[in-house]
Amino acid sequence: DLRRDLTRQLDHWQAELINPDTRFNNWSALLEARLSLHHLDEICEDQRSAMQGWLESLNSWTPPTSNALMKAHEVLKVRSRDVLEHIDRVVHHVRRLEQSIETAVQIHFNAQSNRTNDTMRTLTSITAIFLPLNLIAAIFGMNFEVIPLLHDSAGFWWAIGSMLLIAATLAWLFWRKRYLARSGR
Repeated sequence: DLRRDLTRQLDHWQAELINPDTRFNNWSALLEARLSLHHLDEICEDQRSAMQGWLESLNSWTPPTSNALMKAHEVLKVRSRDVLEHIDRVVHHVRRLEQSIETAVQIHFNAQSNRTNDTMRTLTSITAIFLPLNLIAAIFGMNFEVIPLLHDSAGFWWAIGSMLLIAATLAWLFWRKRYLARSGR
């Protein structure tokens, strides 16, 4: 059954798309399946229009005179309605699959975006921790004769201590705001 096979394949791709630990590489096959679904939807719409026209023409026939012909006419109308209902079910299934694909792709890209945001937040926090340390090192690396603590024997330790204090304070602050927290994966 084509619908069952396609549904199974799409379910497999959706699981791959949503799984954050895998890298999805079947984009061309997914696009091809989506185009096939769209084509199937168009075919079903054409078939539905043809069957609707057939059913309307059945209703416009002159009523049969014999019981056998009347029964055959009614059976033909019932079977035609059954075919229409089957086409409607196929169209509904196809549209549900298309919507399911779109939802899975959106979830995939949202998850990727969230991972990228987490990475950028962590990198920004680490940069913010080391930026003041670079500033202190740059100030003490200037070629001026008079810089406070430059010629003091404890100046080096004061600079290192202030750098460690600033780094520890910023790291604690960012950890507390969960900018440096581990992700939930």
